[in-house]
Amino acid sequence: MALFSERYGYVKVSDVIIREEITPDIRNGICNCFDLLERVYRKCGYNILDNPIISIHKEVWAYYFNKRSSEFRFGRDIIIEYIQNPAVKWYEVLDIVEFVIKYMHMHERDAKVAYKHSPVDLFAALLNQEFERLHFAYRIVNYEIVEITSKQEIKAIESAIANSQHNVKMHLNSALEKYALRPNGDYRNSIKESISAVEAFCREKTGESTLGKALSKLEKKNIILPPSLKAAFSKLYEYTNHADTGIRHALMDDDGKYTPTADEALFMLVSCSAFINYLESKS
Repeated sequence: MALFSERYGYVKVSDVIIREEITPDIRNGICNCFDLLERVYRKCGYNILDNPIISIHKEVWAYYFNKRSSEFRFGRDIIIEYIQNPAVKWYEVLDIVEFVIKYMHMHERDAKVAYKHSPVDLFAALLNQEFERLHFAYRIVNYEIVEITSKQEIKAIESAIANSQHNVKMHLNSALEKYALRPNGDYRNSIKESISAVEAFCREKTGESTLGKALSKLEKKNIILPPSLKAAFSKLYEYTNHADTGIRHALMDDDGKYTPTADEALFMLVSCSAFINYLESKS
Protein backbone atom coordinates (compact mmCIF):
# COMPACT_ATOMS: atom_id res chain seq x y z
CA MET A 1 0.00 0.00 0.00
CA ALA A 2 1.30 3.46 -0.92
CA LEU A 3 2.52 5.66 1.92
CA PHE A 4 0.95 9.04 2.71
CA SER A 5 3.73 10.97 0.96
CA GLU A 6 3.40 8.81 -2.15
CA ARG A 7 -0.38 9.13 -2.25
CA TYR A 8 -0.24 12.89 -2.05
CA GLY A 9 2.69 13.28 -4.39
CA TYR A 10 5.18 14.94 -2.07
CA VAL A 11 8.57 15.38 -3.64
CA LYS A 12 11.55 13.36 -2.50
CA VAL A 13 14.60 15.13 -1.14
CA SER A 14 16.86 13.33 -3.61
CA ASP A 15 14.66 14.52 -6.48
CA VAL A 16 14.96 18.14 -5.36
CA ILE A 17 18.59 18.50 -4.26
CA ILE A 18 20.69 17.03 -7.06
CA ARG A 19 23.92 15.55 -5.71
CA GLU A 20 26.37 13.07 -7.22
CA GLU A 21 24.37 12.98 -10.45
CA ILE A 22 23.42 15.37 -13.21
CA THR A 23 20.10 15.93 -14.94
CA PRO A 24 19.49 16.97 -18.56
CA ASP A 25 18.32 20.34 -17.21
CA ILE A 26 21.64 20.91 -15.46
CA ARG A 27 23.62 19.85 -18.53
CA ASN A 28 21.60 22.29 -20.60
CA GLY A 29 22.02 25.04 -18.01
CA ILE A 30 25.81 24.62 -18.08
CA CYS A 31 25.83 24.60 -21.89
CA ASN A 32 23.72 27.78 -21.93
CA CYS A 33 26.43 29.46 -19.84
CA PHE A 34 29.09 28.37 -22.33
CA ASP A 35 26.89 29.72 -25.13
CA LEU A 36 27.12 33.11 -23.41
CA LEU A 37 30.89 32.97 -22.90
CA GLU A 38 31.80 35.08 -25.93
CA ARG A 39 29.22 37.66 -24.88
CA VAL A 40 30.80 37.69 -21.42
CA TYR A 41 34.19 38.51 -22.94
CA ARG A 42 32.70 41.19 -25.18
CA LYS A 43 31.05 42.79 -22.16
CA CYS A 44 34.43 42.81 -20.45
CA GLY A 45 36.03 44.59 -23.41
CA TYR A 46 38.29 41.96 -24.98
CA ASN A 47 39.88 42.53 -28.41
CA ILE A 48 38.12 40.46 -31.09
CA LEU A 49 41.51 39.84 -32.75
CA ASP A 50 42.71 38.03 -29.63
CA ASN A 51 39.77 35.68 -29.23
CA PRO A 52 40.03 33.96 -25.82
CA ILE A 53 37.32 31.46 -26.80
CA ILE A 54 39.74 29.86 -29.26
CA SER A 55 42.44 29.89 -26.59
CA ILE A 56 40.12 28.10 -24.13
CA HIS A 57 39.24 25.40 -26.67
CA LYS A 58 42.90 24.89 -27.57
CA GLU A 59 43.74 24.44 -23.90
CA VAL A 60 40.91 21.93 -23.41
CA TRP A 61 41.93 20.04 -26.57
CA ALA A 62 45.60 19.73 -25.64
CA TYR A 63 45.57 19.53 -21.83
CA TYR A 64 42.13 18.17 -20.88
CA PHE A 65 41.48 15.77 -23.77
CA ASN A 66 45.26 15.28 -24.21
CA LYS A 67 45.10 15.55 -28.01
CA ARG A 68 47.86 16.68 -30.36
CA SER A 69 47.98 20.48 -30.48
CA SER A 70 48.79 20.38 -34.19
CA GLU A 71 45.51 18.59 -34.88
CA PHE A 72 43.34 21.26 -33.26
CA ARG A 73 40.83 22.90 -35.60
CA PHE A 74 38.40 25.48 -34.25
CA GLY A 75 35.02 25.04 -35.84
CA ARG A 76 32.91 22.97 -33.49
CA ASP A 77 32.29 23.41 -29.81
CA ILE A 78 34.14 20.47 -28.29
CA ILE A 79 33.27 21.57 -24.74
CA ILE A 80 29.50 21.61 -25.27
CA GLU A 81 29.64 18.36 -27.23
CA TYR A 82 31.42 16.76 -24.31
CA ILE A 83 29.03 18.10 -21.67
CA GLN A 84 25.95 17.04 -23.65
CA ASN A 85 27.23 13.50 -24.11
CA PRO A 86 25.10 11.29 -21.79
CA ALA A 87 28.04 8.92 -21.39
CA VAL A 88 30.03 11.67 -19.65
CA LYS A 89 29.56 11.23 -15.91
CA TRP A 90 28.40 14.02 -13.59
CA TYR A 91 31.83 14.51 -12.02
CA GLU A 92 33.48 14.61 -15.45
CA VAL A 93 31.17 17.47 -16.39
CA LEU A 94 32.22 19.33 -13.25
CA ASP A 95 35.87 18.50 -13.99
CA ILE A 96 35.81 20.21 -17.39
CA VAL A 97 33.87 23.20 -16.03
CA GLU A 98 36.44 23.64 -13.27
CA PHE A 99 39.29 23.19 -15.78
CA VAL A 100 37.88 26.02 -17.91
CA ILE A 101 37.29 28.26 -14.89
CA LYS A 102 40.87 27.80 -13.68
CA TYR A 103 42.29 28.38 -17.16
CA MET A 104 40.22 31.55 -17.55
CA HIS A 105 41.52 32.79 -14.22
CA MET A 106 45.12 32.04 -15.21
CA HIS A 107 44.68 33.63 -18.66
CA GLU A 108 43.09 36.73 -17.13
CA ARG A 109 45.79 37.01 -14.49
CA ASP A 110 48.57 36.77 -17.07
CA ALA A 111 46.90 38.79 -19.84
CA LYS A 112 48.53 42.03 -20.88
CA VAL A 113 45.10 43.47 -21.71
CA ALA A 114 43.24 45.00 -18.77
CA TYR A 115 39.60 43.90 -18.81
CA LYS A 116 36.87 46.32 -17.79
CA HIS A 117 35.36 43.53 -15.69
CA SER A 118 36.52 40.06 -14.73
CA PRO A 119 35.33 37.52 -17.36
CA VAL A 120 35.97 34.54 -15.10
CA ASP A 121 33.99 36.09 -12.24
CA LEU A 122 31.05 36.89 -14.53
CA PHE A 123 31.14 33.39 -16.02
CA ALA A 124 31.30 31.77 -12.55
CA ALA A 125 28.35 33.92 -11.46
CA LEU A 126 26.32 32.69 -14.45
CA LEU A 127 27.11 29.08 -13.60
CA ASN A 128 26.31 29.57 -9.91
CA GLN A 129 23.01 31.16 -10.86
CA GLU A 130 22.10 28.08 -12.90
CA PHE A 131 23.33 25.69 -10.18
CA GLU A 132 21.17 27.51 -7.64
CA ARG A 133 18.12 27.69 -9.91
CA LEU A 134 18.31 23.98 -10.70
CA HIS A 135 19.03 22.96 -7.08
CA PHE A 136 22.43 21.48 -7.91
CA ALA A 137 24.36 20.77 -4.70
CA TYR A 138 27.54 22.50 -5.90
CA ARG A 139 28.90 26.03 -6.34
CA ILE A 140 32.01 27.69 -7.77
CA VAL A 141 33.97 29.28 -4.94
CA ASN A 142 37.41 30.82 -5.50
CA TYR A 143 37.64 29.17 -8.96
CA GLU A 144 36.94 25.69 -7.62
CA ILE A 145 33.73 23.66 -7.50
CA VAL A 146 32.69 22.80 -3.96
CA GLU A 147 29.85 20.78 -2.53
CA ILE A 148 27.42 22.92 -0.55
CA THR A 149 24.95 20.17 0.40
CA SER A 150 26.43 16.96 1.78
CA LYS A 151 24.97 13.48 1.95
CA GLN A 152 24.59 13.94 5.70
CA GLU A 153 22.56 17.13 5.27
CA ILE A 154 20.23 15.46 2.80
CA LYS A 155 19.90 12.54 5.19
CA ALA A 156 18.97 14.97 7.98
CA ILE A 157 16.01 16.26 5.94
CA GLU A 158 14.90 12.76 4.97
CA SER A 159 15.16 11.53 8.57
CA ALA A 160 13.20 14.47 9.98
CA ILE A 161 10.40 13.98 7.46
CA ALA A 162 10.28 10.21 7.96
CA ASN A 163 10.35 10.19 11.77
CA SER A 164 8.32 13.25 12.77
CA GLN A 165 4.71 13.51 13.85
CA HIS A 166 2.06 14.41 11.29
CA ASN A 167 2.01 18.19 11.76
CA VAL A 168 5.82 18.49 11.78
CA LYS A 169 6.04 16.25 8.72
CA MET A 170 3.50 18.42 6.89
CA HIS A 171 5.53 21.60 7.49
CA LEU A 172 8.77 19.97 6.34
CA ASN A 173 7.14 18.52 3.23
CA SER A 174 5.68 21.94 2.48
CA ALA A 175 9.10 23.59 2.94
CA LEU A 176 10.62 21.11 0.50
CA GLU A 177 7.83 21.55 -2.04
CA LYS A 178 8.10 25.34 -1.96
CA TYR A 179 11.88 25.13 -2.32
CA ALA A 180 11.44 22.82 -5.34
CA LEU A 181 8.97 24.98 -7.28
CA ARG A 182 10.00 25.74 -10.86
CA PRO A 183 11.07 27.95 -12.49
CA ASN A 184 11.60 29.84 -9.21
CA GLY A 185 11.16 28.47 -5.72
CA ASP A 186 8.99 30.17 -3.12
CA TYR A 187 11.97 30.59 -0.81
CA ARG A 188 10.36 33.01 1.64
CA ASN A 189 7.53 30.59 2.42
CA SER A 190 9.89 27.61 2.37
CA ILE A 191 11.82 29.26 5.22
CA LYS A 192 8.54 29.94 7.00
CA GLU A 193 7.53 26.28 6.77
CA SER A 194 10.96 25.11 7.99
CA ILE A 195 10.87 27.21 11.14
CA SER A 196 7.18 26.31 11.59
CA ALA A 197 8.20 22.65 11.70
CA VAL A 198 10.53 23.37 14.63
CA GLU A 199 7.83 25.45 16.29
CA ALA A 200 5.26 22.65 15.86
CA PHE A 201 7.65 20.12 17.41
CA CYS A 202 8.44 22.31 20.42
CA ARG A 203 4.84 23.40 20.95
CA GLU A 204 3.78 19.77 20.93
CA LYS A 205 6.36 18.95 23.59
CA THR A 206 5.65 21.94 25.85
CA GLY A 207 2.12 23.13 25.11
CA GLU A 208 3.40 26.69 24.64
CA SER A 209 1.99 28.98 21.97
CA THR A 210 5.24 30.15 20.33
CA LEU A 211 8.69 28.74 19.63
CA GLY A 212 10.33 31.40 21.76
CA LYS A 213 8.34 30.35 24.82
CA ALA A 214 8.63 26.66 24.00
CA LEU A 215 12.43 26.73 23.82
CA SER A 216 12.51 28.01 27.38
CA LYS A 217 10.23 25.22 28.61
CA LEU A 218 11.97 22.25 26.99
CA GLU A 219 14.06 21.61 30.10
CA LYS A 220 10.90 20.80 32.04
CA LYS A 221 10.37 17.99 29.55
CA ASN A 222 13.90 16.72 30.19
CA ILE A 223 15.18 18.11 26.88
CA ILE A 224 18.31 19.92 28.02
CA LEU A 225 19.87 22.21 25.43
CA PRO A 226 23.26 23.90 25.63
CA PRO A 227 22.61 27.62 26.23
CA SER A 228 24.47 28.62 23.05
CA LEU A 229 22.37 26.27 20.91
CA LYS A 230 19.15 27.54 22.46
CA ALA A 231 20.29 31.12 21.85
CA ALA A 232 21.20 30.30 18.24
CA PHE A 233 17.73 28.98 17.43
CA SER A 234 16.12 31.86 19.26
CA LYS A 235 18.05 34.17 16.93
CA LEU A 236 16.92 32.20 13.88
CA TYR A 237 13.34 32.49 15.09
CA GLU A 238 13.80 36.25 15.53
CA TYR A 239 15.14 36.47 11.98
CA THR A 240 12.02 34.82 10.57
CA ASN A 241 9.85 37.22 12.59
CA HIS A 242 11.44 40.44 11.36
CA ALA A 243 8.86 42.54 9.56
CA ASP A 244 11.27 43.45 6.76
CA THR A 245 11.83 39.83 5.73
CA GLY A 246 8.14 39.09 5.21
CA ILE A 247 8.77 35.48 6.21
CA ARG A 248 6.38 35.12 9.14
CA HIS A 249 4.45 38.31 8.44
CA ALA A 250 3.29 40.05 5.29
CA LEU A 251 5.72 42.52 3.77
CA MET A 252 4.80 46.11 4.45
CA ASP A 253 6.00 47.30 1.02
CA ASP A 254 4.99 46.08 -2.44
CA ASP A 255 8.56 45.81 -3.66
CA GLY A 256 9.60 43.17 -1.15
CA LYS A 257 13.04 44.67 -0.62
CA TYR A 258 14.26 41.53 1.12
CA THR A 259 14.27 38.45 -1.12
CA PRO A 260 15.55 35.18 0.39
CA THR A 261 17.74 33.07 -1.88
CA ALA A 262 17.64 29.37 -2.65
CA ASP A 263 20.78 28.84 -0.58
CA GLU A 264 19.16 30.61 2.37
CA ALA A 265 16.03 28.47 2.13
CA LEU A 266 18.14 25.31 1.87
CA PHE A 267 20.20 26.34 4.90
CA MET A 268 17.02 26.78 6.93
CA LEU A 269 15.56 23.48 5.74
CA VAL A 270 18.75 21.59 6.63
CA SER A 271 19.21 23.42 9.95
CA CYS A 272 15.62 22.99 11.09
CA SER A 273 15.56 19.33 10.07
CA ALA A 274 18.80 18.65 11.94
CA PHE A 275 17.50 20.51 15.00
CA ILE A 276 14.29 18.46 15.00
CA ASN A 277 16.34 15.25 14.77
CA TYR A 278 18.49 16.47 17.65
CA LEU A 279 15.49 17.32 19.82
CA GLU A 280 13.88 13.99 19.03
CA SER A 281 17.02 12.15 20.13
CA LYS A 282 17.14 14.19 23.36
CA SER A 283 13.53 13.43 24.15
